[in-house]
Amino acid sequence: MNPILPDTRLPGGYTIDEVVGRMPPRVRDEVLGMWMAERVLSPAEAQRRVAEVVVIARSADGEIAGIATAYVAPLAGTERPYWHYRTFVRPAHRAVWAIAPRMFDIAVAALRAQDVPQKPLGLALVVENRELMRPAMREEIARAGLTLLGADAAGRDIWCMHFDGSVPDAPAALRPRA
Repeated sequence: MNPILPDTRLPGGYTIDEVVGRMPPRVRDEVLGMWMAERVLSPAEAQRRVAEVVVIARSADGEIAGIATAYVAPLAGTERPYWHYRTFVRPAHRAVWAIAPRMFDIAVAALRAQDVPQKPLGLALVVENRELMRPAMREEIARAGLTLLGADAAGRDIWCMHFDGSVPDAPAALRPRA
């Protein structure tokens, strides 16, 4: 196990592999195939996004159970660069609730260690799934170390964490959230 990263094993034989910047072609093809099979991305978007894969969760039989991606961009309404994090867990594996939080922990550790020219201040999460905006899920996200900054123009929750441990300020472009 990589000493920088949290434990990569999960109950039921699931494992998580950190692959940021070093994914072999056969794994790239496997990721693309999973996205196409699940019909979650267009072929063009899948081709673009495969370079952003940070971690891959696999079931005991080796099937891809989930993917986490990240890219560097300014936080809504600011010039400050952040890693923008996304997670997809296949429907057949969503009952194993620990997959997404463990992928997040491993991805944060991997992204924190990346030396990229933009020098991201931390990680941002734009919640596109309305189910994750329920109070119980907001509590889970907060326990992961993120701060709810507000909502964007589309009404999506915007969460953020700074790698230095400081609490991020909400950009003026966001609407307050209760």
